[in-house]
Formats: sequence, C-alpha cells, structure tokens
Amino acid sequence: MKRISRPKKRVSAASSNGTAGKPLSAEVLTKYFPTLKPEKLERLADEMLLVRFSRGDRILGEHRSTTDMFLVLKGAVAITWQHDSRHQVLVALLAPGEIFGDASLLPEMAQGLNGYAFADSVVARIDSTTLVDILLGVELQAFKTATVMTIGWLAKTLMRYIKMFQMSPRERLVIALIEIGAKFGVRDSRGLILNLPMTQRDLAALLGASRQKINEYWGELVRAGAVINLGRQIVLVPQKLAALVGNPALCHPAHRTHSAGGSHNGAALARREQLHQ
Repeated sequence: MKRISRPKKRVSAASSNGTAGKPLSAEVLTKYFPTLKPEKLERLADEMLLVRFSRGDRILGEHRSTTDMFLVLKGAVAITWQHDSRHQVLVALLAPGEIFGDASLLPEMAQGLNGYAFADSVVARIDSTTLVDILLGVELQAFKTATVMTIGWLAKTLMRYIKMFQMSPRERLVIALIEIGAKFGVRDSRGLILNLPMTQRDLAALLGASRQKINEYWGELVRAGAVINLGRQIVLVPQKLAALVGNPALCHPAHRTHSAGGSHNGAALARREQLHQ
C-alpha cells in the first residue's frame, strides 16, 4: 500500500467551489447506469449538481456533508486515511463511474477517511437519500441496515489492515488477540477465556509471520501478564493487551463476549463452524 504526501490544505465544499459545470444530462449518465430506466435517469440528472475541483482540492474532510454522495465524471479522486499529522495512506484512487461519500453508511470505515482531487476533476453531487430512492426504491435506513449486514465486515476488515500498515508484527499480534477475544471470549474474573481452538501456528498464518516470531512475541505477552496459559486454555487480559499498543479504549470494544455461566456454547459453536468454512 502506497504512502502519499499530504495534499494542499485547500478545503472545497460543493456549494462554494465557484466553478459550476454544465447541466447534467441523462445521456451522460447512461454509460454509468446502463440498466436504469429513462425516467429514472432523467430524475437522477435533475437531482445531481455538477461540481468542478482543481487538483489538490479536498472533497471529503472535516467540513464534508455526512449525507452527500459523489459520482466521479472526470479526473481522479484519491481516498486516503490519515496515518499521522504529516502523512496519509492511499486507500483507493477513484476513476470516472465510481461513487463515494456519505460517511454514515459505514461509519467504522469512514472515520479518518479523506478525499481530494488527485487531478482536475468533475463530480456529480447528490443526497444519499435521493440516490438510494432513485436507484433502489427503498428507504435509506433500510439500505444502511442491509449494507452493514452484508458488507459491514468487509469495511471493518479493510480499515483494520489500513491501520495495521504501520504497526510492528508484535503490535499486529496484540490487535488480533483483542479482536479474537472480543468475538470468541468468555468473560470471567481473570479476563477472557478464549473459546476457540488456536495455536501459535494458526496465529502465524493469520498474521503472515513466522511461528518462531509468534512464539517470541507470545512469551513477551505472557511475561507482561496480558496472556495467561492454562494448559489447553488461554486467557486474554484486554486491559493489559490494550496498554501494550497504547490504546486503552481497545479494552472495551463493541463486542459480543459472554459470561462464563451463560448459554454461549451454541452461538460459539456456530461462529466456530463459520470461521472454518
């Protein structure tokens, strides 16, 4: 994944860019929506606002609308994730015909994402509620729910690997254990009993590291009290794991851990079967 330098700090809102384009015609949209009926193409064209952006202009950022969607018509738009105060990591370079925007559709993915014109570009802006209604004929909230259910995990996976890009193998192991504990852990007084068959070889395969390295890092986690070995059982201590990567908030993720005395076996078995399919 390529690291790119930070673009110019010029923020451009679609309503104040000052370079309005020509009216959008249904014919222009036909190549992007070839199966859409003519009446819907006409409505889509009527609802869209053409906006021109110069190279380096921000399209997404602190001042973006949370409900806008953008269709790239000309040029290229870079979608980036803020790595630190000086650098951004390139997530995608969008070409004509691709749509982006509306941070509320997948909020976990949208957090920290920015967008700017990689080249002089023309985009068509439209409100997300209107776009979903025209294309699918459903309410936006219903679409959001379906999106989270069907591809929400893909968005989280993408952001996970983007954020891990600059992490050391040891830090990636810690993050992976926190996530595994959040989904497959059974809470007790010591931490989270891992309710999932897992070996160091499994972890090495998941993280793309050697088993020797995982064994070395595992020993460090045990000595730090972040992992407790109990024979064939493993207990994870979320607070200590999170402290090792300097993010205490990770010890309270939005997860589905279970009480040790609760009826978790059926759900855990189903998740385990899904994992190995």
